[in-house]
Amino acid sequence: MDADAIPEIVLEQGNVRAVITASGAAVRDLRVDGRPLLRSFEPAKRPPGAANIVLAPWPNRVNNATFRFDGEDHRLDITEPELGHALHGFTWGRIFDIDADTNDGADRTDRTDRTEATLRTVLGPEPGWPWEIALTVRYRLVGSQDAAAGAGAGIEATMTAENIGAEAAPCALGVHTYLDPQGAPLDECTLHHGLTQRQPLDERNIPAGPREPWPDNPIDMAGAWLDDPRFDPEYRTHTAVLMDRAGKGVGLDASISMRWCQLFTSPQRFLAVEPMTAPPNALATGEDLIVLEPGDRTSVRWKVRAV
Repeated sequence: MDADAIPEIVLEQGNVRAVITASGAAVRDLRVDGRPLLRSFEPAKRPPGAANIVLAPWPNRVNNATFRFDGEDHRLDITEPELGHALHGFTWGRIFDIDADTNDGADRTDRTDRTEATLRTVLGPEPGWPWEIALTVRYRLVGSQDAAAGAGAGIEATMTAENIGAEAAPCALGVHTYLDPQGAPLDECTLHHGLTQRQPLDERNIPAGPREPWPDNPIDMAGAWLDDPRFDPEYRTHTAVLMDRAGKGVGLDASISMRWCQLFTSPQRFLAVEPMTAPPNALATGEDLIVLEPGDRTSVRWKVRAV
């Protein structure tokens, strides 16, 4: 598909506005009272740095792009050539189908007050991936709980993966959200989170050794560089809040199945907080990997909100 033809849809509700692109089912722009909550990017562009895309049928890396499942070896295409790994599944650059949802079920394609949208695609078969996973991503705007300050307003998302093939399939899910604290520079912000363990990585960003305690909370982001997975062993709803010195910013809430979270600071000084159901290299290690029998589904949820 020509880049100029990438479909997108605008959702609006009161002081909340979101633009959803079919490329990677990403939120291209999200604003409350005109202030950004996620890293924005230009229309008709592939999301830079995988900005705000969904991650399926695995997030993060597969070491050497190889894994073994159900007694068979599989070799994926290498999509991170500098390290030799398969990265972030098949969604980055995938053009999803978009359905505009309406409250009354009528055909209202002329309306400008859409508040929900559903995006769909089928992942696979691909080289090294013989399975078919139907992926559905549903977005819904959330109005403000505090009309004066916009607190709590934002967007909710649900992603569902269904095995539509005839054999059991491995699966892990995530989302590559880049948080924007209402336009404040990252180096003037603090990250608050509920993650208590860290997974050490080797020089190729693959897990190396057991998890270790990680008491760093909150994190002063001034000059901070992060690029490793963290873990919540308590099965809590994961929450991360990035706020400026005045106490305003953005919050991310993820469902309890997304106990893993990659924290990454980009060279452009954006902070990615990436909730995941499994750690890096889960296809090879099996750690927290979901196995979907034919017809089975699994879902995750997250919300991005003004703070």
